Amino acid sequence: MMLLPLFVSIIYSEGIRNILSFLIPIVIFGGLGLLLSYNKLKKEKIGAKEGIIIVGLTWIIISLFGCIPFLISKEIPNFFDAFFEMASGFTTTGASILQDVEKLSYSMLFWRSFSHWIGGMGVLVFILALIPESKEGSSMHILRAESPGPQVGKLVSKMKATSRILYLIYFSLTILEILFLALGPDEKMTFFNSVIYSLGTAGTGGFAMDSTGLQFYSSYSQYVIAIFMLVFGINFSMFYLILIKNYKEVFKNEELKLYFIIVIASVALITMNIYPVYKDFGDSFRLAFFQVASIITTTGYSTVNYSTWPSITLIIIVCLTAFGACAGSTAGGIKLSRVIILFKTFIRKVKQTISPRKVESIKINGKIVDDNTVEGVQSFIVAYIIILLLCAFLISIDGFDLTTNLTASLTCLSNVGPGLSDIGAGLTDIGPAGNFSAFSNFSKVILTIEMIAGRLEIFPILVLFSKNTWSNK
Repeated sequence: MMLLPLFVSIIYSEGIRNILSFLIPIVIFGGLGLLLSYNKLKKEKIGAKEGIIIVGLTWIIISLFGCIPFLISKEIPNFFDAFFEMASGFTTTGASILQDVEKLSYSMLFWRSFSHWIGGMGVLVFILALIPESKEGSSMHILRAESPGPQVGKLVSKMKATSRILYLIYFSLTILEILFLALGPDEKMTFFNSVIYSLGTAGTGGFAMDSTGLQFYSSYSQYVIAIFMLVFGINFSMFYLILIKNYKEVFKNEELKLYFIIVIASVALITMNIYPVYKDFGDSFRLAFFQVASIITTTGYSTVNYSTWPSITLIIIVCLTAFGACAGSTAGGIKLSRVIILFKTFIRKVKQTISPRKVESIKINGKIVDDNTVEGVQSFIVAYIIILLLCAFLISIDGFDLTTNLTASLTCLSNVGPGLSDIGAGLTDIGPAGNFSAFSNFSKVILTIEMIAGRLEIFPILVLFSKNTWSNK
C-alpha cells in the first residue's frame, strides 16, 4: 500500500526524508512478512473465532504501522496524533488533529486519503481479493467480521470472486468520479485534487486538502462529490444486481427506499430551515444537499460551517450521524437495515401486546429475518449506546462542554468526522471548521479505539477483551 505514496513523493521531488518515510517501513514490513511466511500453521482452517481475532488485531496493527511515515517525516511528530490521524484514515472517519492541513506534503496528503479508499471496502477484503482462497472457504469468517451490516453474504459462490467483484465496482466508480472532477470546469480542482477527493468520497472518509474543506470549490465540483457520496452510501450488492440486470430486486429493496426517502426529506427540511439565513434558494438547496449527503454517508466533507445553523437542522444532522447509510456500503453508522429491523421489532412487540397469541415474523424485502439476526441487531444497538456514553464520559476529563463530548464520541463511533461544539461554552471546536487537536492524548486514544470499534461494528473489538477468545477450548 505504501508503494503508491512513495511514487507520489518521487514524482513531486519531495526530498530524501519523505522517500525514506515510506521506504523504511516498506523494507521493515516486507522483511517481517517474509519471516512470518515461513511459519507453518498446524491449523489452517479459519473459524469464526480466528476470523474475528484476525480482523480486530489487523485494524489496530495497521493503524499503528500506518502512522510511521508521519513520524519519520516529522509532519506529525506526536505519536498519539499520528495514530489518531491514521486510524481516522483507515476507519474512514475523517476526524483530524491537523490545524494546518495545507502544510502536508503531496505524499502525506495522498497516503491519508488512500487509507480512506483501502479502509472503505475493507483492508482484509482487499487482501482476500488478491490471495488464493483456502479449500474450506474459511475467508468468509473474515468477511463477516469486517463487512458492515447485520447480514453478510457472498455475491457468487467463491469468496475470492466476490471480493474481486466488489473491488472492481469500487475501483470503476472511483475512476468515474476522478474523471468527472478532473475534466470539469473547476480550475481549482486539479488532477491531484480530484484524486484526493475521489479517494475520500469512495471510502466515505472525508479528509480534505485544506482547512476550509470544499467551501471555495465550484458548485459543479460540490454537486459531483455530493452525488458520488450518495452513490457510495448504497449497498454494493445493488450495483451487482444492476450489472446482471436484476432490476426487480433493486426496486423492492426496503433499505434503499428508506435511504432515498430520508435524503429527500432531510434536504427539503434543511433547505427550508436555512433559507432565511442565505436568502437564496439555490445556495440553500446546494448547501443542504451537500451536507445531508456528507453526513448520512458518514463522509464528513463540508462546504460550510453548519454548526451555526438553526437547532432543528442540527438535530437532523445528529440523527443522520447516528443512522448512517446502507449496509454493505462504505458508510459507517448504525446502518438503515438495522433501523428497519429495530422499527419492525418494535411494531411486532406492540401487536403482540394487544394480541399475545399472535405469531408474526419480521420480513425485509419479502424474506423472513431469523431471530439470531434480530437479537444481533438489538445487541448491537445496546452496545452502541453503552460505548457512546462511556467514551463521552471518559473524554469529559478534558473539561469540554457536553455537546462537544457527546458529538465527539458519536462522530467517532459512527465514523463521520466532524462533530458539534457549543462555541459559547466550549474550549474547542470539533465542527466542520475545527479539529480534534485540543483533546488530551488519553482522549485521543479513547476516540481512536472508538473509531476502530465503530468501523468493525463493535463486536470484533469487544471480543478481544474476552478471556474465552484466547482459550483453546
